[in-house]
Amino acid sequence: MDLRMSFRVYGALISAMLVWGFSFLAIKSVVGTIPIFSLNFIRFAIAALLLGLLSIVRRRLIVPKRDLAVIAGLSLLSPVGYFLFETYGVSLTQASHASILIAAIPIAVYLIAFARKQEPATWRKTAGILLAFAGVLTIVVSARGDRGASLIGDLFILGAVLCAAVRTTLIKDALRRVTPLQLTFYQFAFSLVVFGPLAVTSGFAWIGEMTPLLWAQVLFLSIICSAAAFLAMHYALSHISAARVSVTANVVPIVTLLAEAALFAVPLTMLKGLGAALTIAGVVLTQLRSADGATVRLPERSG
Repeated sequence: MDLRMSFRVYGALISAMLVWGFSFLAIKSVVGTIPIFSLNFIRFAIAALLLGLLSIVRRRLIVPKRDLAVIAGLSLLSPVGYFLFETYGVSLTQASHASILIAAIPIAVYLIAFARKQEPATWRKTAGILLAFAGVLTIVVSARGDRGASLIGDLFILGAVLCAAVRTTLIKDALRRVTPLQLTFYQFAFSLVVFGPLAVTSGFAWIGEMTPLLWAQVLFLSIICSAAAFLAMHYALSHISAARVSVTANVVPIVTLLAEAALFAVPLTMLKGLGAALTIAGVVLTQLRSADGATVRLPERSG
């Protein structure tokens, strides 16, 4: 991968992680008014509409039936499973606490990918992931006793971690046959089959309580955090390994911590700063090309 392509791939990936760092704050804000099922339905309906139109314009809408079945199965893990766990988790615990726990995804991805022989066990990747995880643990320790954190909320977030890790390792196979745009569109479209009926059960009384700010946050979650960020992440996954993509998720809690400090005056301690530094160092280490050139490249797609 040449330098220009590297900038495109990592630029897309880091942009997605920065956006997702802010998404926890938006979710925390809107779930106080919008029922969780309704939020997820609106969020993914808007994302699917935009990506569907883009797919039609680029003539990328048609996908073989076999691949549609695979994407439908993957959609049960994410967005359905992941976002149900994540949204409930964020509603029950602190936003920064949730984003920190989400950073456990790289560890789960690395172990699953290694077991499936998708990733070689190089010392550089192992050391980088362990260093990043040490940074996350440091942040977790510094957050003990913070108001708003809860065990049940944390368990929901860990459920999201498991869904995301399994899907990330499986999705590499799908990206050999479909484009990132096709995958992103159909995963959101299939999720509506689940979230649509669930949203109806939540009723519509909440609509009268919506404000312009809340609608703006819903659009942010729909267009930026869902359509754009997932498309960017799938684009990165089509060029670099699952472990490299997933470990970048360790940046998300740092963004959330800084955003909470700037917007809501949540204090940043020395221990949190140390954790953030360790996390960034670990992410950088895993992204460096090792001597054995261990990366997973996908064969060219036909059509």
